[in-house]
Amino acid sequence: MKNQLSTFTIFFFALLVSCTNDNEPVIINKSSIDSDVISAKSIATDTSYISYMTYIHQLEQNFEGKTIYHNYNRPDFSKEIEHLKSMNSKEIETPAFSANTRISNGISFGPWGGNGGASFDAPATLSGNATWKKILAIKVKHGAVIDAIQVYWVDSNNIYTNSAHFGGNGGAESWMFLANNEYITSLQVSSGGKVDKLVFTTNLNKVYVFGGSGGDWTSVDFGNIGLQMHGIYGKSGKKVDQIGIYCYPNSMFE
Repeated sequence: MKNQLSTFTIFFFALLVSCTNDNEPVIINKSSIDSDVISAKSIATDTSYISYMTYIHQLEQNFEGKTIYHNYNRPDFSKEIEHLKSMNSKEIETPAFSANTRISNGISFGPWGGNGGASFDAPATLSGNATWKKILAIKVKHGAVIDAIQVYWVDSNNIYTNSAHFGGNGGAESWMFLANNEYITSLQVSSGGKVDKLVFTTNLNKVYVFGGSGGDWTSVDFGNIGLQMHGIYGKSGKKVDQIGIYCYPNSMFE
């Protein structure tokens, strides 16, 4: 009887371990997970952590030598965000063209995505005697898709402005800030009926990834022809349905 009980105990323990191993998700570097991202379910709901990181690994191969920022290693921009708020950035109504408001040598790419939503347009308009205006920051709300996007600029007179908030209120809020000598040189868009993912690359070899894993990919590298991104356009409702970009020649800033 004692031997039978011992055999049963071993069998039960082995079965318990087997079930635990089969059902327990593999968590890699759990301590590094951004709590804000997790709480807002910013990782695509139709993909696991492992498949997401597999995708990131593929990006690392495609962007070899560059620093990739994604859901699990975003920089802490809290100080930059507070500074931006303190500058009382003014929202620009777009389009808002007048004798004192202009776009200089703008070139557009896209759009990508579906046809739903209302149209929006947010180029980097130059006001007064400003000679240039560059992207300072981009705020993205995202999860399985891009929920919303907003662009912030600074001009040659150190005036801060921003676009409207395009999209809904869902998703996790993430930011990218650009240094004084930094600008966006390429964009990858994953889209279908909505904009699923945005990947921005800068001249300082930084790559910012926002969104989920669905959709078909399109990539445009405008930095190699002397351009940098300065604005966006597209369609949005509760999500960002469609997006395109505006670019300036780098010579504007020389």
